[in-house]
Amino acid sequence: MSTWSLVLKSFRFYARSHVGTLLGVAVGTMVLVGALLVGESVRGSLRDMAEARLGRVELALPSNDRLFRAELASQLRAELGTGTAALLQLPGVAKRPSGETRANNVVVMGVNEAFWKLALEQPEFAEIPEDSIVLNERLAKQLDVKKGNMVNLRVHNPSQLSRDAPMAPIEDSTASLAQLEVLAIVSDAEFGRFSLQASQVPPYNAFVSLGQLQEAIEKPAMANLMLVGQAQSPAKSPTTDQAQTALARHWQLADAQAQLLQLPDGKGIELRSPRVFLDPPLARAALEVSTEATEVLTYFVNKIQLGDKSTPYSMASALADFEPGSVWLNQWSADDLQAKVGDEVELSYYTVGTMRQLEERSDKFKVGGIIAMDDPRADRTLMPEFPGMTDSANCADWDTGFPMDLDAIRDKDEDYWDTYKGTPKAYISLATGKEIWSNRFGNLTAVRYPQNGRAALDKLGQALLGKLSPTDTGLTFQAARAQASISVDNAMDFGQLFMSFSFFLIAAAVMLISLLFQFTMEKRTRETGTLLAVGIPARRVRRMLLLEGGLIAIAGCIVGGGGGSLFARAMLNALSTNWKDAVSSATLTYHSTGTAWATGASMAFFVALGTIWWTLRKLKKQTARELLAGGSQEIAGSTKSTKRTSIIAVVLFLCAIGSVGAAVASGSQLSPNSFFTAGALLLLSGLAFTSARLTGLARVRALSQADGLSLSGLGQRNAARRRRRSMATVGMLACGSFMIASIGVFQKDATIDANIPTSGTGGFELMGEASIAVVHDMNNAANREDFYSLDEEIIKNVNFVPFRLRDGDQANCLNLNLAQEPRLLGVRPEMLLGKFTIIDTLDGLQTGNNPWSILETARQTLNLTDDMVPVIADQSVMMWALSGGDPMKSKKLGDTLDYIDEHGNAFKVKFVAQLADSILQGNLIIPESDFIKRFPSESGYRVFLIDGPAAKIKEISDELNNAMENHGFEWVRTTQRLGELNAVQNTYLKTFQVLGGLGLLLGSLGLGVVVMRNVQERKSELALLRAIGFEKNSIKRFVLVEYISLLIGGLLIGTIAAGLAVLPAMLSPTADAPYALLGLTLGGVLLFAGLWTWTATTLSLRGNLLEGLRRN
Repeated sequence: MSTWSLVLKSFRFYARSHVGTLLGVAVGTMVLVGALLVGESVRGSLRDMAEARLGRVELALPSNDRLFRAELASQLRAELGTGTAALLQLPGVAKRPSGETRANNVVVMGVNEAFWKLALEQPEFAEIPEDSIVLNERLAKQLDVKKGNMVNLRVHNPSQLSRDAPMAPIEDSTASLAQLEVLAIVSDAEFGRFSLQASQVPPYNAFVSLGQLQEAIEKPAMANLMLVGQAQSPAKSPTTDQAQTALARHWQLADAQAQLLQLPDGKGIELRSPRVFLDPPLARAALEVSTEATEVLTYFVNKIQLGDKSTPYSMASALADFEPGSVWLNQWSADDLQAKVGDEVELSYYTVGTMRQLEERSDKFKVGGIIAMDDPRADRTLMPEFPGMTDSANCADWDTGFPMDLDAIRDKDEDYWDTYKGTPKAYISLATGKEIWSNRFGNLTAVRYPQNGRAALDKLGQALLGKLSPTDTGLTFQAARAQASISVDNAMDFGQLFMSFSFFLIAAAVMLISLLFQFTMEKRTRETGTLLAVGIPARRVRRMLLLEGGLIAIAGCIVGGGGGSLFARAMLNALSTNWKDAVSSATLTYHSTGTAWATGASMAFFVALGTIWWTLRKLKKQTARELLAGGSQEIAGSTKSTKRTSIIAVVLFLCAIGSVGAAVASGSQLSPNSFFTAGALLLLSGLAFTSARLTGLARVRALSQADGLSLSGLGQRNAARRRRRSMATVGMLACGSFMIASIGVFQKDATIDANIPTSGTGGFELMGEASIAVVHDMNNAANREDFYSLDEEIIKNVNFVPFRLRDGDQANCLNLNLAQEPRLLGVRPEMLLGKFTIIDTLDGLQTGNNPWSILETARQTLNLTDDMVPVIADQSVMMWALSGGDPMKSKKLGDTLDYIDEHGNAFKVKFVAQLADSILQGNLIIPESDFIKRFPSESGYRVFLIDGPAAKIKEISDELNNAMENHGFEWVRTTQRLGELNAVQNTYLKTFQVLGGLGLLLGSLGLGVVVMRNVQERKSELALLRAIGFEKNSIKRFVLVEYISLLIGGLLIGTIAAGLAVLPAMLSPTADAPYALLGLTLGGVLLFAGLWTWTATTLSLRGNLLEGLRRN
């Protein structure tokens, strides 16, 4: 008979005995397959979300406040041969006209028919009529509106002159669209979820007519986002290089926000920008195209003073024709000041700092000459088109962005404006002008060329475009679809996560497989001995038994594979309900692939087969005679090993006590880590004591204690006879109960020490984020009253810490996708003095009194190159968000991330310090000086931290919400924000506790198996007890005491050790330990394990025990 025939016959004959082992394999397979299916489902759901938010979009060209011609999209459509769309995308606020509901951080998009053609499904309309609006499902739900209802919008109005720039008018930075009728509510597939940011939470999207939005912000025919669709064959879709090349062929100076103008009276051609100051790349290109180019820098001065005479509010130009240290006045100003050559004149002017802090400066010059009013240099076109000034009818209407004393404006100043407009009244050298008036937006207001005529203008235009590239002005295509794919493929691996959570469940299944297969093998020892006795080699016998075990594993994997689907669906349901905080309440759908099934089943098969192989190892050590005799007993430990184990137990116990004593003696707050370590030591000590006790009992002969024997004593001695089985049971129960009960020590409570500046809240009370930036200093009482009408009685004693914001991916635990380009926050380090806790810095950096100062000092200390920016990040961001949850890929101090600045230049951020878990999680913090250098057009501040009287914080929050409603602020308590971030980790821990509890319940079933096997082995011994007069119920109690003591002992050791580990949390007044869940879990383990022990004992003691004695 062949080996396979023997194996198959044996498998069928012992089928009933194999059922338990098969179920153990099935449970392990179910957990592994289910965990991998959860991972597949999360990744599949994220992929579906990415598909929905991008539709058929392949590439995107976002430009924020730098607008380009919408016509570019149609020009690229013809060349690339694929769908394109130009749109305006602006942050805003939406509310119902009644004001009863509102939504902040709304993404308002002006779109046309071309946009909807890129959706996965076409909506029921083709174009959005004027005065209509389309909402996505999330925004419609937030506003509680339906088709036909009215909605009001307020949107950010992108100013071509940054509101941080000198001479930026104090105008309303928003535009409104009122009484818009809801045309439709679009689904995710109909582009309702459109976004370039990777997130499982859909944005608040509102869509209006492109033309109507352009009209509302007074930017006709302009856009700030272009989308390029996929080709019919995705493999032939245009690449970023192809799109960039096409863009370079079709773009014009208007797309670089520049224009060439023919000056009147044949004065030449001038290059200027609606941004007033020429961007540095544009200025460089302008000077390179002609050696005859001349530079112009015109600025607004508060006054020109000579002695006690002054001329208020004038234009002054810096030109290359003048000598440093000298000033030339035009005839009008010279007459006004009664100035002559050689006099000393003082020019006063404002410079704009951060938060539009104005600093009035003055410089003195010697009058070098007087310019006649008919001199070509007395040129009104030297004044740029300052918004709020150029079109004003009189001086009193000027909106300069600076405080003006209107009483200082005289009638003759008005007459000058009427006659000469912005003709400069003073001229200084270009070098001096650049020195005193340069700013982050540029150091020229124009470049002039001597040529005239249309042909020269066209030639200069082509030359300029030849020197510039779209990338120089921030027009760079992004591979939107490829980036989305990377974000999803490298997202948090929930498959591995749930396998980790299910560790005890898998361990319990492995233990059951081992015990049950061993149980079966021990029943067949005589059969195995017979096979060896008749001459079959031991290796072949072991191979036959291993093949039989393989068949069991295969059958178990098939059964468990089906259960894996049910397990995965149950976990996904939990993630959508009880555990929704772990996925930011995202809707996850079930996805399954053959890969998950094959991988999970293969893993389970090899784990099961390995366990069976391990169980069969002892056949090597037993002879045919020993097997025919019915096996062997465990060898009792030596006295030396008992003493050694006891000493180890005592040392571990003393170490646990010492750890607690040191923590208490320190006088500081009780450290959870110290107590967790002490609890772990106590657990090991308890297990060592138990092992020593069982080893000692196994060595003592029964006759030497005959006088003192009792049922409980006999129970303990019998537990020691198979001490490895007993210790496996106790160890499993003790370790499982310890982990489940003590894991709560790692749960985070945002309210603990929330008022301490070094805590995760930084001691701040409120955190706010605005849809529309705030440009004025909120810490200035005059600004609060003048610009925002805040009630000073409520706001006094409130401190604001503002951050500049560059939008990007949310790099926190609330985002399941990989954050590729996280949001950047720019801050002045001195404003965070003493706030939060920096736990680690790059070697060589000195933190001094303010650890945040390394943002400014790191460049010099570390000799960073110009393309490197120091950054501080939250430890969770570095460890998890930037690695897709893979700690092996986590960012470390000294690592870098790649970014592209506003002018298309690549730069890197270098991690120089790590922040303890805080409300800043999700962002990378860089110095404000580097922020405005890289992103000069990002005006104002959008993120704020507020420190104020805790008793008034509700009143303060209400006042800020009401007074700054148009900015779309979302104010939250810092403890709430930190709690939302902590909820992810806390939910993971609860998940571990629940699945660990299931593992313990399954593991306790192993106790029933041990009971059944041990009772079967001891049938003769129990029959002897019955023969000498013990009642059957007494024998049953005797067996139950033996195993219930193991059960209670294991749970007690684990629970007591866990109690010590979580002692600080239990003593905390803000403790929120899940006592009910823990009690239910451990109580359930005790109940079910006791039930299974009773059942196993009852089944094993059925029938007439004396028959067993007669057979033996």
